[in-house]
Amino acid sequence: IIDDAKNDTREEAVISADNSRVKVLVVPTNEELMIARDTMNLVK
Repeated sequence: IIDDAKNDTREEAVISADNSRVKVLVVPTNEELMIARDTMNLVK
């Protein structure tokens, strides 16, 4: 169960409801940077 109020964050956080059977986490990433780095490593 996701807590909608907790889900409004843009930071690393636990967004599952307190009574949820599973823990849901928000983990910020920079996917574009990782794709660019992986691409650079492939073309080297």
